[in-house]
Amino acid sequence: MDPGFVALLRCPACGHEEMQKYGRQIACTRCALEIAADKDFVDLLHASPRGELTELTTTQRLRDSEIVARVYERFWRPAFVRLIAGTGASEGAGGFAGELFIHKNSLAMEYHAGPWLDLSCASGLFTRAMAAAVPSEVVVGLDISPAMLDVAARRSKGYGNIALVRTDAHHLPFRDGVFGGVNNSGALHAYDDPEQVFQEILRVLRPGGVYVGSTFSRAASWMARIAARVAGIRRFEPLELHAWLSRIGFVDYEDIQLGGGFIFRVRKP
Repeated sequence: MDPGFVALLRCPACGHEEMQKYGRQIACTRCALEIAADKDFVDLLHASPRGELTELTTTQRLRDSEIVARVYERFWRPAFVRLIAGTGASEGAGGFAGELFIHKNSLAMEYHAGPWLDLSCASGLFTRAMAAAVPSEVVVGLDISPAMLDVAARRSKGYGNIALVRTDAHHLPFRDGVFGGVNNSGALHAYDDPEQVFQEILRVLRPGGVYVGSTFSRAASWMARIAARVAGIRRFEPLELHAWLSRIGFVDYEDIQLGGGFIFRVRKP
């Protein structure tokens, strides 16, 4: 495990900003919380304020499926985006390649220092691309699904700068102001309290750090509206999101519309 990753952590139990690695354990120097660090990803969920989730939405249950995790990148994600946001989202700007280019360009990874956080990383699609772009910097992939992280770990073998963490996006286990940028692709609809997630992202970004995300806006069809309702998917209008993020403290909002979805970028002043 990259020692630079441990330096980013704060204790998920007591909030103390000094964690140390001892052998196969990561421990808090204040409350003595010990976390296993000998697996493919570090599981911090049990120590977070919410702990393990007892009630799951339809989307969360599907993401916890090993079958869905294995086919997520090639089949599930493209089909899901087409269904909910229409073909304009999956085909616009060159499909996934174009979406990835927009995310990476908006993060400006080649011009700014990391480390970097891929929030709600699923099976690590964007995490690997980010790690390849900045091989000398730590890229943290965070998700709540162990099935997704198992797949992400297998597919990120050979990337020495990737660290994977299981926890809740509402309570990020990182020190204040440590990340140069946060990537958050297609996950806002899955959060119980987006405002708390936004506040946590603002907290862990350093001044000048960027937050780039993508989410769903208008429904592409009546089938998309029904599917979104069944899956419990919330939609965000760009003007609504702009006002929301500005009120929290982000600046320089901009977005690119892709069918029934959009990619947005803001900065911590």
